[in-house]
Formats: sequence, C-alpha cells, structure tokens
Amino acid sequence: MSKNSVEETALQKKKMIDALEANFGSVTKAAIEVKITPRTHYRWLKEDREYAEQTEDMRDISFRKIKDTLFQKALTMIDKGDASVLNKMLTIYFKNIPEEMKIAARNHNVLPRVAIKWVSTPQDPRREGYVKPE
Repeated sequence: MSKNSVEETALQKKKMIDALEANFGSVTKAAIEVKITPRTHYRWLKEDREYAEQTEDMRDISFRKIKDTLFQKALTMIDKGDASVLNKMLTIYFKNIPEEMKIAARNHNVLPRVAIKWVSTPQDPRREGYVKPE
C-alpha cells in the first residue's frame, strides 16, 4: 500500500469535509463516499488542527440546516392545525428559560412562569374565517 502525497491527502481531506456536509455529519457514510476508513478521518482529526476546525465548522452548519428544516416542517404542521406539534415546540422552547430571566427571578424572589391560555388553530370556532362543517 503506497502512501499518499501531501497534495492527495489534502484533496481527500477536502472531499471528506464536503462528504460530511452532504451526509449531515455521518462519518461512516462520508468515509465510504471518499473511499477512506472512518479510522483515517479520526486520525486526521487528531493530527491536523485545521482539518479538525473545518470539520467542527461543517458540523455546526449541518446541525443548523437540520434544525431549520425540522423547524419549518413543524411550522407547516402547526399551520395545518396540528396542536400536538405546537404543544411540543412550546415545551421545548420554554423548558430552558434564558439565564437572564432566571437571575432576575432570583433577585426579585419571583418564579418565572409562562401561561398560554389559548392558541388559535384552523379548526377552532373562535378563529376568524371559521366555517362550521355541515
């Protein structure tokens, strides 16, 4: 087995980063696409600081893309009237109250809480433009 030249290795690293982005961070799938072993990828991470930083940046970008896609799908489902998705999203977003609110609550001896009394859905009779089914 011959050793790759520095240029070939640099090209493989670039291809690996692109493949990781295309495969949403799946090392195994990306390594198969680039024709290296996952072990090689992890060795590069240890040996090459620049490669490790580029890989980490790519992971952040991939994570944001996935998050944005899921968020858009959830909003679409909410627009269609799926209240369970809305409730789950509210649970997720209000579970971790921002640190500033926690500090303010401790300083003023007030418990932070959120109350949602009513959320409009397309099927809700109180919604503007609602047509009662016959």
